[in-house]
Amino acid sequence: MEPKEQIFARMYVVITLVSLLPILVAFQVMKISVLDGPQLREQVAVQSTSYQTLPPTRGVILDSKGRAMAINIEKYDIAVDPTANQFETDSEMFFEQFSEMSGQTVVALKGKVERSRSRMFTQLVRNATFSDRDIRLLEEYPFVIINRETRRKYTYGPTAAHVVGFMGTDNGLTGLEKEFDKELAGLSGQRTTKRDRKGVLRPIPGGLIQDPVHGISLVLTIDLNQQAILEEELERGVMESGANWGTAIAIDVKTGAVRAMANYPTFDLNSGVFATETQLRNHAISDMIEPGSTMKVLPAVAAIESGVVGMDTMIDTGVSGTIRLHGFDLSDTVPHGRISFSEVIKVSSNIGTAIVSEMTDKGEFYKHAVNLGFNQPTYIELPGEALSTRVLTIDKWSRSTHSGMSRGYGIEGTPLQIALAYAALANGGILKRPYIVQEKRDAQGNTIWTARPDSIRRAFKKETAATIMPAFESVVGVGGTAGQAAVPGLRVAGKTGTAKTARGGNYANRDYRATFVGFYPVEDPQIVLLVLMDAPRTSIYGGVVAAPVFKRTTERWLANMPEMTPFIHQDSLLTRLVPAGIPFQDVMSSGLPSRQVGALGLRTQKSASFVDYVTKQNVVLPGAKAEPGISVQTDSYKGILIPKAMPDLIGLSLRDAIAKLTKLGVKVEVTGHGMVESQWPEPGGELLQTATLSSK
Repeated sequence: MEPKEQIFARMYVVITLVSLLPILVAFQVMKISVLDGPQLREQVAVQSTSYQTLPPTRGVILDSKGRAMAINIEKYDIAVDPTANQFETDSEMFFEQFSEMSGQTVVALKGKVERSRSRMFTQLVRNATFSDRDIRLLEEYPFVIINRETRRKYTYGPTAAHVVGFMGTDNGLTGLEKEFDKELAGLSGQRTTKRDRKGVLRPIPGGLIQDPVHGISLVLTIDLNQQAILEEELERGVMESGANWGTAIAIDVKTGAVRAMANYPTFDLNSGVFATETQLRNHAISDMIEPGSTMKVLPAVAAIESGVVGMDTMIDTGVSGTIRLHGFDLSDTVPHGRISFSEVIKVSSNIGTAIVSEMTDKGEFYKHAVNLGFNQPTYIELPGEALSTRVLTIDKWSRSTHSGMSRGYGIEGTPLQIALAYAALANGGILKRPYIVQEKRDAQGNTIWTARPDSIRRAFKKETAATIMPAFESVVGVGGTAGQAAVPGLRVAGKTGTAKTARGGNYANRDYRATFVGFYPVEDPQIVLLVLMDAPRTSIYGGVVAAPVFKRTTERWLANMPEMTPFIHQDSLLTRLVPAGIPFQDVMSSGLPSRQVGALGLRTQKSASFVDYVTKQNVVLPGAKAEPGISVQTDSYKGILIPKAMPDLIGLSLRDAIAKLTKLGVKVEVTGHGMVESQWPEPGGELLQTATLSSK
């Protein structure tokens, strides 16, 4: 073939191929639009569609009277899609209704739509608050897009902080917020969103797939007013006694319902994430303590149930106030001589209690310790309860365990467990299961669950409770250890307790826990209330630092407890004259002893100025009694005529100790920091111009 023919042949081929190209393109277009179109459009829709999580509304927490303690503050972003169904027909009605809801004019709302850069999305309002009725109305418009954000608010701040608890970013961190987190939170829903041409996901009006399941709400057994009163009085008690911390718990005797639970120091729930570990700790359920003399309910029950003694049986506690038992010295605060077992309880005689306990079979003693609930957790609906209770089995007892347990050593329990043991005494021997959640309600407010009071076991006979009850009532009477718990007109029973504090496996020399647990009215007990102070400084005795908190709390509660009216005895409303424990006040500025004595309910009269110093008092034994009608006199001297004896500063903070010595004109040399562990000169030694204080 000639070259010219070859060229023309190639041109024909190219022209033919070029002429076929439009046909091929047209065929491909037809294939995409007609044959593959539905499938491709489905893929595009899938790729541009996403799912948005719809958070549920968290349930609220209410007190027993329905007052909201934890609520949700909901903020809404409202937008519209002008391209959606019904916008053209229903927008006028929508703008009129939304104008009333948002406070914006109809003209302003329409202007936002007209000026919007997006044809499919116009934001009308951000971070706004609407009622549930308004939101339900807006949801009826398919072109309205609703975004909601929720934050938790605690309406009463620090009140019941350790019970209610608080939330973190997504879940409950403490208290009931943590324990019931899943039920309060509910289940999330979903709705579809679409990615616009700018790649921004926009909710599809009417694209709801699954509604969220809103969380359940909790109704507590706690009464907000009673809780606030207990917290106020506990704080006052801790501050006045100089204790490290205090805890208190009140329980309904008949049902086991917790009426109030308080701790100090505490914190504000709305800023809970900033609270310290000390503030967060719920001592009422988290601390295992040796109960001290509050445990004397155990030997009383065991002895009466076993029949080894009666309440009138005479017990010889000796004339010296000290006996040697199993190689250890056992002492009473003051000698009591020969007294009845009822009086042993009344004056809290360690010697008398130990003697009676030794007469009781070990098996019986151990059985009743277990029956009173000291071998298992209470399983109250709060996180952080101590699970490792301690009641030693008999094979692990030493020679002194039996008598030690009788006065609250060698056995441990939480303050809640101790309170429940006394609730059993008040309830005729029946140990109740404690609970703090009364009801659960759904999002519509319907009750879906109600707590049923339950008994754990009969701890001892009803007759035994009736037999020992008068002895525990006498504790609060004249000559008992808890005179300061007496409430005029009301019959109260209870028990004081003082126990050395174990730290690092050893007992601290100067740290004690002081407790009072009582219940009322004796005729038909309704409330048991325990108050405990850790390491109080003004006195180590529960009858001095814990009992007044019980009294003040009870008196304030009675004002709002009409059901107690039949038990208030008008003929006994006059204040009873009872012995008061007098603290050791030597080397104090004269103003402080006056305030201390006044806090005991005693009249004070002084002529010295505030800067004077006490140098002599006719009651020198801490805790000694000022009987009715007896005057307690202290002498003081002014200015430079200061005492010559070195005060006892061990256990005080260095700051307080330095301040005390500085007032006495003493130059102080310090080593370490924290609490004073040693001093020179020794307590009671000659007061020199220079003193040395040592700490860790």
